[in-house]
Amino acid sequence: MTSVRSILRGLAGALSVAAILLVCPLESMGQSSLETARDLAADAKIAERTGVPLIVMVSLPGCPHCEVVRRSHLLPLLRGGTETPTPVIRQVEINGLEILRDFSGRATTHAEFASRYKIRIAPVVMFFGAKGEMIAEPLIGSMIPDFYGAYFDAALAEARSKLQSARATRP
Repeated sequence: MTSVRSILRGLAGALSVAAILLVCPLESMGQSSLETARDLAADAKIAERTGVPLIVMVSLPGCPHCEVVRRSHLLPLLRGGTETPTPVIRQVEINGLEILRDFSGRATTHAEFASRYKIRIAPVVMFFGAKGEMIAEPLIGSMIPDFYGAYFDAALAEARSKLQSARATRP
């Protein structure tokens, strides 16, 4: 039996998503979408050269939670305007048949990439280092909308910190 409290919590989450989508029109964000992942090995090299994490968002077309994460957390990073370098951000469609070169350079599909990481729900945001190693815990689902930003910021800070530590220990 579903409690009234859980119904209200679900309704509040849905209303939060709808409110964010209404308040953040795509046109005001500058860029309206994330670049589709095509070659993660090349993307990881670009990220390594600039000392930033490679962020991969696994999404599902039409997913309102994916859209909130994209608009509220990922696209603003691409606008820049901070002292920290802009991360490399790519998007993978959870069921996509588009060809993708993985971190080892092998051809795969978006769906196979998502399956390899046992992703069954969207959105999932992952943070990778230069060799395709995960450098922060992935963010699975949209969690509690009010706290997602804090989780995202913490994961991004962890990824950046690990990259800085790795650069500092290189000869």
